[in-house]
Amino acid sequence: MLLKTTMFELENYVDVRGAARQIGIHEESLRRLLRLGTVPGVKIGGQWFISKEQLALFIATYDVRTGKRKKFM
Repeated sequence: MLLKTTMFELENYVDVRGAARQIGIHEESLRRLLRLGTVPGVKIGGQWFISKEQLALFIATYDVRTGKRKKFM
């Protein structure tokens, strides 16, 4: 019997350290946003990962100075 498994491709994801550097915030701040669901991510083996696509969307809408989403008029 063959088992069908789906591999999680990490090449499409960034860990918390790399993502926090790209955003310009502290790693713990990013972990808090992940726990709250503000930033979509997946937790694997106790470590958070964010898809590169979702990270790009978040960076485009996040204001590091205020810690809130940018408002578009």
